[in-house]
Amino acid sequence: MRTDWDSPGVGHCVHPGALLPTYNQMKALLIIDMIVRDVKKRSDRKSLISNQLKLILAFKKAKQKIILAGGDKSGKPSKHVNPVMLRLWGHEESKNPKENKVIPELLNSYYDYYINKKGYSAFFKTKLESICKKEKIKEIYLAGIYSGVCVYFSAADAAMRGILPILVTDASGAPNKKLHKLNISRYTDILGPAITTNKVLKKLH
Repeated sequence: MRTDWDSPGVGHCVHPGALLPTYNQMKALLIIDMIVRDVKKRSDRKSLISNQLKLILAFKKAKQKIILAGGDKSGKPSKHVNPVMLRLWGHEESKNPKENKVIPELLNSYYDYYINKKGYSAFFKTKLESICKKEKIKEIYLAGIYSGVCVYFSAADAAMRGILPILVTDASGAPNKKLHKLNISRYTDILGPAITTNKVLKKLH
């Protein structure tokens, strides 16, 4: 598993985890599914929120774009339920709208866009692709509640659109450390680089 920014190895096939960032193109921070009902169950919530807020301040200072993604911003449950997702996850949404909102620490912070997600990927049936085209985004730094599901699928869709997806390892998580480590390994094997919050901050300065 590669989690650094080293140059590619020998040969013509570039390992996704070794892809280098650019420094003269627009970047975006995409924070996915930090929903109240899910965040409160997580033991890593304090570190996730702290690192995400650091990233927001750094991206704002660097005049790069910040995007939040979650359910309906008001917390209203979705009217349209995918039957496959229902079988997989059950009824995730709470009857209490406050539980379905993105956590207040993020909603009350600075961001440029809010994406109302419709599925695993933040690109699926949303305005995210048009935003990336409008803002000429070439790199997306991803953070969120689950590195192996919504963060991963959003990263895959970014890559398919010619946008380099970069996982911020300590601003994303999983129900346990072992699973998160496995998610990072799969990510760097297939999709792109993984980097810590502190390294992102240094890259932006």
